[in-house]
Amino acid sequence: MGLIGERAKLAVDIGDHWERSKQNQHMKIWLGGKDITSVDDVVYLPTFYNNLKNDIEKLKAYAHTSTNNSPRDEALFNHLEMTDAAQHRILSLDLTTMSARCYYIYSQNSSYILFSYWDERHEPKSDVGKVFRVDIKKEEIVDILQETLNSISTKWY
Repeated sequence: MGLIGERAKLAVDIGDHWERSKQNQHMKIWLGGKDITSVDDVVYLPTFYNNLKNDIEKLKAYAHTSTNNSPRDEALFNHLEMTDAAQHRILSLDLTTMSARCYYIYSQNSSYILFSYWDERHEPKSDVGKVFRVDIKKEEIVDILQETLNSISTKWY
């Protein structure tokens, strides 16, 4: 199937169906050159598809927000983790496969994704709990997610 996007920024690598299942498929998600599906890359397609659509709609409607005078990435990530930051959360495409939590920030001066691995099984272990930042335009994210949505099957039964 193939790679959509750039691994150095954001990419989805669409793999084969899992054990001939119409509902489960291998999907690797790359963000900033890191695999955020490092522990389990099999997605449940109906959930994955709907979450892709939701992220696209959310990003298209997204207005810039204040980031409190540009706090450090770690401080902003921790703030988003402690508050109801659903409007910032993206790439929660399949809860069983995503090894990292991701938040999108779009301010007057920048557009980026902050992410951190939460799954203790992720390797290398030194990445777990660290906050990473990927500068990426909203339009790039939407284009990659839309191309992914258009490339996966909806014939689940």
